[in-house]
Amino acid sequence: MITAILSMAGLAIAFAAVLAFANTKLRVEEDPRVDVINHLLPGINCGACGYLSCHDLAEHVVREGEDPAKCRVVDEETREKLLELTGREGETTYPYIPLVRCAAEWEHKKKEGVEYKGIKTCAAANLAFGGGMDCEYGCMGFGDCAEVCPFDALHMENGLPRLDQEKCTGCGKCVEACPRNIIVLQEKRFEKLFYVACSTHDGALRVREICKVGCIACGICEKLSQEGFFKVTDNLSRADYSKQADPEKVRPIAAKCPTKVIKEI
Repeated sequence: MITAILSMAGLAIAFAAVLAFANTKLRVEEDPRVDVINHLLPGINCGACGYLSCHDLAEHVVREGEDPAKCRVVDEETREKLLELTGREGETTYPYIPLVRCAAEWEHKKKEGVEYKGIKTCAAANLAFGGGMDCEYGCMGFGDCAEVCPFDALHMENGLPRLDQEKCTGCGKCVEACPRNIIVLQEKRFEKLFYVACSTHDGALRVREICKVGCIACGICEKLSQEGFFKVTDNLSRADYSKQADPEKVRPIAAKCPTKVIKEI
């Protein structure tokens, strides 16, 4: 018994010595700038920047010159500090906001006559033939996007996620959570942004049959916008966000949409 204990103790000491030697000889000194930048980052490790963690982003910023503005969560003051630290001061950055490309509230979500009684999540309902919804492109309304938002910026109201712009950081968690890819992140370069709150690719007859607030690809918005604010492709109107500097030119065109599917944010 004593021999066994002494043997285990000897092995433990030997392994400890090897680890101590390895730590001394093989340790890689971290650039102190990584720690400075990491402390400025929010530390929530949301992954919106495309890296595994805030520390991972900090390392890439220092070692590879990655743009620290890829962190969408920090406030404007902190972003300016990060840009200054990395020699990028003066660069213009813009916020990203999620656009919900569906306008169908509960009363608009036409069912196929089958009542969905499964797990009340969008992911589960989408697997179960879309939860019985006629529109295969529309929001199912169970709020997976709101559940994953770490900033409480999305709330479900009458079957649709509503955005609180003051709280939203554009982290993109809601985009990842939506099984139908209805939510997209869009850079907001101007004070106002006009977008098409629909994702359908169905023809006009089908849309009119199943949704009163869907895009029917009538082309009115495209015909009225000589500057190319909107263009209809694959049965869906799409906005050109780079041309929306003057909202007074876009707003009257959006108002002409017969199904009022062009929204302003």
